[in-house]
Amino acid sequence: MKIFLTIFFLVASLGLSAQPVVLSQKDVSKELAQKLNREYQNNEGPVNQIPHSIRTAFDNIYEQILRTDKFKEYMAWNTLYLNAEGKIDYLVLSVTRGFRTADAKKQEAASVADSLAAAVSAQLAPYLTDFVSRKTIGTKTAFTVFVSFNTEPTKEPIARKDSVVNGLAEAIATKDTLKVKKLALAQNLLTSIPEVVYRFPNLEELFLGDNDLETVNLDMARLPKLRHLDLSRNILRDNGIAISKNKSLELLNLQMNLITDVPRAARNCKKLETLWLGNNRLSGLTNASFRKLRQVKDLNFYKAEVAVLPKGIRKMRGLEVLDLYYNKLETLPKSITRLKRLTHFAVSYNQLTTLPKRMDKLRSVHTIYAHHNHLSKLPERITRMKKLRIVDLGYNWLTTFPAELAAFTNLEELDLSANNFPEFPMQLLQIRKLDKLHLRGNPFLGQDAERKYSDQLSQLKSKNIEVFY
Repeated sequence: MKIFLTIFFLVASLGLSAQPVVLSQKDVSKELAQKLNREYQNNEGPVNQIPHSIRTAFDNIYEQILRTDKFKEYMAWNTLYLNAEGKIDYLVLSVTRGFRTADAKKQEAASVADSLAAAVSAQLAPYLTDFVSRKTIGTKTAFTVFVSFNTEPTKEPIARKDSVVNGLAEAIATKDTLKVKKLALAQNLLTSIPEVVYRFPNLEELFLGDNDLETVNLDMARLPKLRHLDLSRNILRDNGIAISKNKSLELLNLQMNLITDVPRAARNCKKLETLWLGNNRLSGLTNASFRKLRQVKDLNFYKAEVAVLPKGIRKMRGLEVLDLYYNKLETLPKSITRLKRLTHFAVSYNQLTTLPKRMDKLRSVHTIYAHHNHLSKLPERITRMKKLRIVDLGYNWLTTFPAELAAFTNLEELDLSANNFPEFPMQLLQIRKLDKLHLRGNPFLGQDAERKYSDQLSQLKSKNIEVFY
């Protein structure tokens, strides 16, 4: 598999600081490519987007190296392989022409690209020696940084509405600040919250994502109408977040930081309804993590490396949406059934072998996403969940059809894809209001499935059920 990534690493060995290895793509051997893919593969960890600061750093590096318009039609893919210290181990460079060329010029373009790759490779190393990606510290990872040579940067359109301000420069230049309700300062290379945000007392939405913020100290008394705060894709840790007590903030987005526990700052937001902590490393959750969060309705722990969900989750009595996708859960606490207002129960991509025995206590749940687990049966009392409309149990270990599913009178969509049913589950014909049924990937669906089960499929289709098989 070809590698079109650029990798940065400083490897400390025996007390000495090693130089990053910079290679052109054509110089990467098959053995090295396999080694890099194996050791630095992206495994759905916290870093799944390229930080803006790194993209900017590479733009600046290439601007220093290439000071001529001669190469403005070329593009470079830099694959970075970062070690656990956030330093560069390898950078693999690939250069191509920026647009289609005539056949007569393709060979020339390829030759120039190879020469350019070799020239850039020879000059890159000194710029990478002191490079550290603070956002990837703790895990080995790899991603690709794209650079277009010597072209004018794309300018973001300036907002024309009085209620929206985009960028730090526009914020500083804005005179009539009372009309501004939305301030977008994402991707501004900020290391601290600029004082200018307090010039907008009627601000309702503040976007500070994809910066290099390590600490946040927000005085909400000066932003009394702020409802939405986006601090995603920064370098925030638990003790680096301070938000003063307030009764205005409704949404707090802290995804893709370095947080290990629900930050105490969230408890100062008395009207908080949405708390997003996905793509962090929530290894420090305890029963106390969920104190004073009863008003929160939407909790997002997506890809947060949660191995154990504390029973203290029961304290979030107002919770309606719980997203536990892509974690490491093998069991769920019994106390989760105390969440009486829960409507969306999402636990897909874990290692669950069972669902809570008293699932029926979750009487408001109408949507269950539990695909990609290790479920082989369902709790008997699940039949009492009369409001269920969508149930996704695909990619589990079911070998016999769960009889409980036939009891649901309001079920609209059922996904049983990629389980292990050896024969067509006849109980499916008993479900009354079904609109969609997913069966793909089961053993009984061989090449002659349409002939062998034509009667059953015809019965389903006669009820206007859309069957995917």
